[in-house]
Order: sequence, then C-alpha cells, then structure tokens
Amino acid sequence: MSARLGLDTATPYLALALWSPEHGVLARRAPQVARDHAARLIPELDALFATAGVQRREVRAVTVGIGPGSYTGVRVGLAAAHALATAWDVPLGGAGTLAQMAAGALAPGETGVAVVDARRDAVYAAVYLRRAGDDALQCLEAPQKRARVEVRRAWPDARWLEDVAPDAAWAARRPPGEEPATALYL
Repeated sequence: MSARLGLDTATPYLALALWSPEHGVLARRAPQVARDHAARLIPELDALFATAGVQRREVRAVTVGIGPGSYTGVRVGLAAAHALATAWDVPLGGAGTLAQMAAGALAPGETGVAVVDARRDAVYAAVYLRRAGDDALQCLEAPQKRARVEVRRAWPDARWLEDVAPDAAWAARRPPGEEPATALYL
C-alpha cells in the first residue's frame, strides 16, 4: 500500500493524517498539545502509523502545514517534515494552515473565515468557499494579518473558524509539488 503523510503544527493542535489514493483516509489525529509539538510529535506519529496499520516505508510523500500561525510551531513542523521526507527519500510539499482549517470545517456551499490568533487583537485570517458542485476549496481572500474586528466587519455572514484543528488529511491528499514547503509568516 502507498500512503501520504500530512502534518501541521502551526496551531495548538498537532494535526496528523495518513491518506492513500486507493483507500482514502487511513488514520488521523489532532490532539490539542498547546506548545508541546516537538515533544509529542514522534509518539503521535507512532500512534498514527499503528492505527493505520501502515509501515513508514509505505509513505510516498509528506505535506506539511506552512502557516500562518505560531512561529515556533511552524518551524517545528517544517523541520520535522524535512527530516522525515529526507529520511524516507520522498517528495515534500506544503499546505496552508488556514486552508486546512477551512477544508475540515466547511460544508459544501458554505463560506468561512479561518482564523488563528496573532495577539494584540489581531488575527491571521483567510476566507474560503467550499464549492458545492465539486467540493473544492476556493480562496476568496488570501491569508493576511488584520485586526480581529475588521475581519468580522468585512465578513459578517461567513462562518467564523477559530480554534479548529487543521485537516491534515486534506493536506496529505494534495500533490506534494503543488505548494512549496516554505513558511508563511505574515
């Protein structure tokens, strides 16, 4: 069996998933770990592989959350993903954290504002529409750092997605060359 690994550490969640082109989502985990990503990553990966019944040698690509979010969290995820992709000799790609949040939370036809706290009454925010016809995610407003109140005013009817775990399975489904594994700092 071949599988792809998705991981994101830019939020208080440690989002992990294994996805297979043949079987879909094999396993996913998203425990809330606060700022303990580095210490929890390997044990959570071990549990993910055990749950999925997948061997590490079956991983064919790694996709990592690139942020925006916690500076340290983004660095932990990127370093770990680079190390895993290098050790397993597989391609590495990136996926936006806010897009992963929207992908996991929005219903078809729904618009949402994915938000990560940026402190001092500011947020990292992006607006997405989950298209009804093909279930694809369409970005209506690219990620940016803005005042929380300003974002709420601009999108009053959109669903507010804060404190939502990124969907690492959505990241794992993306072709690894679609977006580079480069940190998105705003």
